Formats: sequence, C-alpha cells, structure tokens
Amino acid sequence: MSVSMPEAPPFPVLRPEEPAAEAARMIVSRSVGAVPVQDSAGRLVGLVSERDIVRIIASRAMGLRGLAVEEVMTRDPITLRPGTPPETALELMQTRGVGHLPVCSEEGRLLGVVGLSDLVRRG
Repeated sequence: MSVSMPEAPPFPVLRPEEPAAEAARMIVSRSVGAVPVQDSAGRLVGLVSERDIVRIIASRAMGLRGLAVEEVMTRDPITLRPGTPPETALELMQTRGVGHLPVCSEEGRLLGVVGLSDLVRRG
C-alpha cells in the first residue's frame, strides 16, 4: 500500500498575496484541512492549515484582517512523492508535528495534499 491522492485536480490552491481570510473560507467551503500555496510560476511555496488559521486568530486581536496568505502559511512544507508508504507519511507527520503533507511529482509538480485522516481511513 502507498500514499494515493484523495482528491484529483483541480484541488484548491492559493496564491501568497491573497487575503488570509480567503484561506479560511476555502478550508471551510471545500471541507479540507489544508490548502497548498503556489507562486505565480506554479511552484509550491507553502501550506495553510486549519492550525495556522487558529494560531493567528488566537494570538492576534484583529484575527486574519489585513493579513495575506504568505503571512500565515507554513513555508516550504515537507512533501511526499506518490508511492510513499503510509507508515512513512505518518511518521513524518508525527515527528514534524503536522497533519497534512503535499504530494509532488519528481519534477516538483503539486499533485495534491494528504491529511492524517486520509491515512487513518486507509488503515
């Protein structure tokens, strides 16, 4: 068994300059736990998770107001390749304290995001 993509493209993607509130709306409307962030060239530059959103809301009186995605995202996230064993993905999540990992091709093309719940459901 290996990591497979739970959602086929087109999946939600954000740009660094978009309002952070858009990340929260996208997470809720798409029922996902995290959204990848790509620059104008299509390179993965970050990941915005529910945890990132909650951390900002809890620590900032104005919440997300006036912030861009690049100010709340996790930069340069750890990525997986297709075919990664689920055990490896789970171990990475545990040791790095993350609940979502982007999956990228060998060429670096974003293929999707795998969450802890995706891996647990398969187990």
